[in-house]
Amino acid sequence: MSQHSVHIRYRDREVVVVAGYDRPLNDLFLQVLGHEDAPQATEEYVFYSSLHEPQRDWTDINTVSDKLTELGIAVPDSLLEAVYLDQLFHVGNRMVRHHIDQPPEVLLAG
Repeated sequence: MSQHSVHIRYRDREVVVVAGYDRPLNDLFLQVLGHEDAPQATEEYVFYSSLHEPQRDWTDINTVSDKLTELGIAVPDSLLEAVYLDQLFHVGNRMVRHHIDQPPEVLLAG
C-alpha cells in the first residue's frame, strides 16, 4: 500500500490528509485525520474516510480529487499525481510526506 500525506489546516484545525493506493484491493483511499477540539485531546479523530462512502468509485483518481474539493481541502498537486502514478504502476510499500512550500519527502520506498 502506498501512503501520501500532507499536514494542512481544515476547519480551523491542523489535520493530516492521507491518500494512497492499496495494491491488493486495487483501490485508492482518502482519510482526513486530526484531533478533537477538546482540551488535551490525544486520540486521533477521523474527520473523513473513504470507507464511509463505498458507493463511490475509488478506482478513479478523480474521485479522490472530487472528494477533496467537496470537503474544501486543497492539497499539493504532487500528492494527487503521486497517488495516480502509484496506481498506474501498482506501487506498494511507499510513504511520502508532501508539503505546500517544498518538494515531497520520501519516507519509505520499497
